[in-house]
Amino acid sequence: MTQIRNILLIGRTGNGKSTLANVLCGTEKFKESSSGVSITKEIRAEEFELETLLSGNENLKFKYRIIDTIGIGDTSLSTKEVLTEIAKICDYLSGELYQVFFITSGRFSEKEIDAYKLFKDVIFDEQIVKYTTIVRTSFPEFEDEKVCAADKTKLLSESSKIAELINSCNGFIYVDNPPMKAHYTGIAINAREASRKKLLTHLMNNCGNYFPPSLAELRKRVDSYESEKEKLEAKFEYWKKKYDKKCLIL
Repeated sequence: MTQIRNILLIGRTGNGKSTLANVLCGTEKFKESSSGVSITKEIRAEEFELETLLSGNENLKFKYRIIDTIGIGDTSLSTKEVLTEIAKICDYLSGELYQVFFITSGRFSEKEIDAYKLFKDVIFDEQIVKYTTIVRTSFPEFEDEKVCAADKTKLLSESSKIAELINSCNGFIYVDNPPMKAHYTGIAINAREASRKKLLTHLMNNCGNYFPPSLAELRKRVDSYESEKEKLEAKFEYWKKKYDKKCLIL
């Protein structure tokens, strides 16, 4: 029986997770959006097999499961609803995860970094960064190593938070995933195929299995996080009202 390698896609709404899922699978089964509005409202997974020729002319088959998640930062859902939906990944993982692809597009924002921190702290643990690859999408010059290196250097210099995130992860990959539009379909297909090859090469050569702790308690951690958040918000409102009342008296 071929072992399944679980690949989890995460990122903020509109960064191209579903498109990248199609690129990896070589299909169009994941619904894509050209706008910043999230289409993915629940966990979606697809599998594909990859046959690799080893030295000695031996063929080896690998099966990958691509797991697309709801966008962190989806404005139509609360943080708890998003985390609760993402927590359902434990139904797919069977105790192990091969790699996380943290999808970004353009410059990193504070919200994006906070979103990853939330994912790391609530869903997994500190070790997950060693099994996380940052994937920069919508980068037309993704095959030019010098341009990619220059962009990465620029990102590293933007803030210490960004530098810490990039340096702690298991790689930074540039790809392009243009939309499959009528007049540009040929160009899009070529870019997607080259991007897929780049991603699969990374998965074959630089990744390994991660066994997340306490997956069975994942939903409890989500509930605990939200309860703590609600307590802090209630405390803030209490002191705010007290301060406002004092100002009125003065």
